Amino acid sequence: MNKKIIFTILLAILAVTGQGQEKSGLDLCLRDEATGEWIIGLFDDYAIYDCDYWEYAEVGKDRVVLTKNGQRKEILLKKNSTVIDGVKHKTSVLTTRFLPDYPIRDENAFDGTLLDKEQEATLRVVHRSGKPDILVSTNFKHLVKDETTSYNAQSDSLGRYETKIPLVGQTASMIYTEATPNIYRQDNWLWIPYVITPGDKLLFFIDDVSGRIYVMGKTARMTNEFLNYPLYGYDMDYRERKSMDFKSFIKKNDKEQKSIAQRRESILAKHPLLSKRYKDYTEGMMMSFFAHNLGQLRFNRSKVKREEIIDEAKRSNLFNLDAPYLVLERYDNFIDDICDAAVEKHCVISSGVPFLQNILKKAREGQLQLSTEEIKLIESELPAEAALEVPSSAHLDSVGVWIEGFYLTDTLQTMFNNRPDLVNEILNYYDQKETEAIDSLLCLPPMLREITFARRIQKRLIHDVKPLEDYEMQSLLKNVTHPYLLGEVLATNDQLIAARKASEAIVTPDPRPLAELTEGEDIFRKIVEPYRGHYIYLDVWGTWCAPCRDMMRYVPQMKEQLKDLDIVYLYLANHSDEEAWKTAIAQYHLTGENCVHYNLPDKQQSALERYIGINGYPTYKIVTPNGNLLPTFAPHPDHPDAIRYMIEELKEDLK
Repeated sequence: MNKKIIFTILLAILAVTGQGQEKSGLDLCLRDEATGEWIIGLFDDYAIYDCDYWEYAEVGKDRVVLTKNGQRKEILLKKNSTVIDGVKHKTSVLTTRFLPDYPIRDENAFDGTLLDKEQEATLRVVHRSGKPDILVSTNFKHLVKDETTSYNAQSDSLGRYETKIPLVGQTASMIYTEATPNIYRQDNWLWIPYVITPGDKLLFFIDDVSGRIYVMGKTARMTNEFLNYPLYGYDMDYRERKSMDFKSFIKKNDKEQKSIAQRRESILAKHPLLSKRYKDYTEGMMMSFFAHNLGQLRFNRSKVKREEIIDEAKRSNLFNLDAPYLVLERYDNFIDDICDAAVEKHCVISSGVPFLQNILKKAREGQLQLSTEEIKLIESELPAEAALEVPSSAHLDSVGVWIEGFYLTDTLQTMFNNRPDLVNEILNYYDQKETEAIDSLLCLPPMLREITFARRIQKRLIHDVKPLEDYEMQSLLKNVTHPYLLGEVLATNDQLIAARKASEAIVTPDPRPLAELTEGEDIFRKIVEPYRGHYIYLDVWGTWCAPCRDMMRYVPQMKEQLKDLDIVYLYLANHSDEEAWKTAIAQYHLTGENCVHYNLPDKQQSALERYIGINGYPTYKIVTPNGNLLPTFAPHPDHPDAIRYMIEELKEDLK
């Protein structure tokens, strides 16, 4: 290549670089008058089109050329119109706080399709001020796992925020930025709802200079309409709800729902072109808030009967709302609660006779191996089983308790204790009873039923910290067939299988030196003595504790960020099955030379917790290098910077 050609190429590169730094001197948000959409934003440093940021390649009078990743868009600005790549749009300049009413009808419903696998959606937020470090927050609940992922980040040097969100269907969430409360506020609500689709883009323009919010994207219309006409559901106070009987709850809810419904009807009457998605979303918001409150009544056991909750859910048609599952706020909580209410109603404490008859039937059909002596023993005990006094559902409701299961005579209890496979038969029997309860009492639509069963089996996996038994796997494969739902549960099961195998190599301190100790302080001193000279981060948890498990997700990152500090991580497990305990240690990567685990007998653990001062789980505390337990609570693992600050402050104090 000769020098002339090289020089020409360099000049071309410099020209393109210069074009990318063009300023437009513009400050325009343009609306397509035919569709009502915000189609383009032209600002001094950048442009916004098709939910993307564009630079200026050329700027002239009434004409600009945008560029992005090698693409070019020619924009001609004329009076009352804008031409984008040769396509003319009748436009007007947006100056209102929110987008004006759309001029055409939109009868498109939300898409309830559930994909076979996740696709990423792109969410962008741009602040007009261009200020950096503006906090933006949005959250997404997992469809199967009982987890919420928070997408929290600060805006970049131009006031922008971007995140990729894996989705399996059209999903609703809410967004908040530190700049929005000055522009949007509805009663006590500061979060703005939106719906986003897998593979699509959505962009929020937060004009924190002039006080405007516009949204761009295929599902933006509902949000733009909601900003003008916000309508949330009735958010009942927890303490108020807890004190109510069923009639009081319905009376209070009907009053509040009627007020919200009247407001909604007034909005729809005055603005007849509001979209079907706005109508379905606002109605779904009202109903899902009610559903959530209704489901939570199952905890008012001495005041509310479970059949009252179930009957009201059916009467209100709460299983067939127009908005799909993923678009409904708090609906997942309701589904979990109503299924538990159905199980509690159907599987309440009862006679063991039906179960024992089922065992004998399986033995006759060759599905279960029982000796002749065992069969005779069961048959001889059936009259005694039938004679056992079983408390009625009404009695259990009146005293505010619920017990699942059945009685076995002492003789049969001994027999079952010696046959683990028969214990599994009890669990299998109740798994079938739970399925029967949900199907007979709720009659869920097919996809909602699959989601429900996937969530229930997933919760069981996480709570028990053990892989599925054969009967549980059969139940899963029978009741969950959708590839995504099934795949998520099987992935968790595989992780637990791997964790259980890895747990075989875990070595924990020998508890025998503690065997004779009964006082909490003595146990504590004995445990921490080997680690004098180190700071101890104390974590009191249990495999059964959901908030404890949630915090465990942050432990590897916390340990990495604090690896320069001399910390020993001491984990004290509360009332946890030995096998589940070690599996959880492996599953959450709570291993390493500086990690110490104890799973003491209940009496010793209780004495130790009384000394430490435990009033909830998880509890975190710091022990100083001289072995003193600080009275204050330590920050949680998801705040490693706060842990560092606390330890460094202690170092200063100990100098």
